Parts: sequence; structure tokens; C-alpha cells
Amino acid sequence: MKISTTSAGMWVATLFAAVFLAATAQAATLEGGSFTIRSGEQAKFPIAGAGAPSDLHAQCTLSDVAGSASLVFDGEHYIAMSDLAVGETVTLTRGETREYRLSGVVDAPAGGAYIAFNFTGAAAAMCFPGMACDGAQDGAASVTVSCKPAAN
Repeated sequence: MKISTTSAGMWVATLFAAVFLAATAQAATLEGGSFTIRSGEQAKFPIAGAGAPSDLHAQCTLSDVAGSASLVFDGEHYIAMSDLAVGETVTLTRGETREYRLSGVVDAPAGGAYIAFNFTGAAAAMCFPGMACDGAQDGAASVTVSCKPAAN
């Protein structure tokens, strides 16, 4: 089967256009910061530049936990491609620090994209009827959440 010069030229032009568009696509940018939140509060980080599907790379640290804490990872217009899917619960214990490198795709044609951590309260102790539960940790009064943009 012989490929015409016109077909080969169109194929090369299409390939070039796809490579050019992929190379010029802008990445979404996380508005970094640090928040100390208490039970029932949220640390929210807006995402800019996500009008078309864009890559997002961020680094988040959960620290300064003085007891047990449960945080739920949240996001709007964010599709996780790494650890921490939207709705996932993170359980921390006294003195623990956790770091997450987030990678995902953001698609927010009307704006409003963000990621967030919701402090839902103390982690539930695994204690069954008849067990001595005096070793269960007290709930943390607060947790510090810090996020910033990360390089690919």
C-alpha cells in the first residue's frame, strides 16, 4: 500500500500541532500558604490558571499535631494522579508530620478550583466493649497544614 505525499504531509502536520499544543499548555498554579486549623475548620488552597485541563504539582505538609486528628482531603475540579484522592481520610497521631507530593489534573473552565484539608476531629480509637481504653489518645486541638507549588 502506497501512502500519498499529501497524506504523509497531513500526518506530520497533525503530529507537530499535537506536540506543540502539549508543550505550550500552562500548568495550574496552587496558591500556597500555611494554616493552623481546629476541629471543624478547613485549610483551603485555591488553584489558578486552570481554564483548560492543566497539570497541578504541589507539596503539602501536615504537622504540629498535639493529639490524634482526622483530616479529610477535599478538592473541586481536581483529579488526583497521586496519593490522596478526594474524600480520603488522613489519620495523624501526636507529634507526627506527614508530607504529600500531589500530582493531578485540574479542569475548571469557570474557575473555583481548589484543594483543601478538613479537620473532622479526633481519630476514633479502636476500642471494643470490655477493653480497657485508657490508652486512647486525646484529640488534637489543632493541626498545621502547609501547601506550596512543587516542580514537576
